[in-house]
Amino acid sequence: MDPNPQSYILSQSELRAIFERDIVPAELETGKLRTRLATNAETTQRPLAVLVVGQTGAGKTRIAPTIKQAIRSCRGEPAHFIADTYKTYHPAYTRLIVERPALASPATRTDARRWLAMAAAYAVARRIDVLLESACRNPEDFVDLTQAFHEGGYRVEVVIMAVPKGLSRLGILTRFYEKLPEAGSGNLPVRLTPKTVHDDSYEHIFDAAAVADGSVAIDQIVVMRRDNVVAYANERVGSGEWRKRAAAAEAIRTEIGRPLLPTERSIAYEDLDKLRKRKVPELASQVTEIETLLEAILTKANDTDLPSLRPLSLPSGNNETDKVNLDKLDLRLGLYLS
Repeated sequence: MDPNPQSYILSQSELRAIFERDIVPAELETGKLRTRLATNAETTQRPLAVLVVGQTGAGKTRIAPTIKQAIRSCRGEPAHFIADTYKTYHPAYTRLIVERPALASPATRTDARRWLAMAAAYAVARRIDVLLESACRNPEDFVDLTQAFHEGGYRVEVVIMAVPKGLSRLGILTRFYEKLPEAGSGNLPVRLTPKTVHDDSYEHIFDAAAVADGSVAIDQIVVMRRDNVVAYANERVGSGEWRKRAAAAEAIRTEIGRPLLPTERSIAYEDLDKLRKRKVPELASQVTEIETLLEAILTKANDTDLPSLRPLSLPSGNNETDKVNLDKLDLRLGLYLS
């Protein structure tokens, strides 16, 4: 097989044919979504896009179902895009993952990004609500997607995961060796994400947060730790200004240095212990490296001067309850009540 990733990039005609034949029926014209498409053609309700971004292993797959259920309760079924899964539509992906697994991602990444942009454009043209998960390896994609939704008349809400590097590295190894469901999200095969891919996506989370702080395309933003815990939330008000000082990037840097919460610490020790007991030769050095990354935040006492944390608050779908709690919602999911 050709080792050059560029040789696998599809022509525009091939790309379009696969999108229309495989992706649209599978992801954009299914069940309840088809009904909602017809409904949206007849309504003036502003469509909604919620983007959940975080490095690989940060926990996007765990928070996304909670948000999706809240959207479903309030608005109906959204299209659910998981950026990485578009690689599987590439005709060479299955063979590559078997014969040259290290080549599978770089060889199909370019076309996966193009398909994701096409799916977003398809949704915008039809006013379909969207929930999108992305590791944000390409910050320009985050910019382009939020801008495309904004220009399409969408309310854009963003969740950024603030997860220390050591914890997400640990999460990748644990989900793979413990065969957790998130190891193969969407229709991806179970895979072990390379360290270089993780580190690349980790660095770009700071870029995404800085973009979000200054972007007029984003209406609401939440910075979250794992387990649906909110560290920072902000929203644009009627004047178009942020309700409070824009500080998503600052919040992320604060959170990755915060000593682990008791539950996080307990789970980290447990996961490290499980990995050590596996006695897999290639694991030993990785576990040692992760322990070094986590050392300061595992052993340091919690700092009472750090910003307080709280559970994520989402609309319930009950108008009376949501009306009372409107100003306390971390994500409105497009909800505006008079």
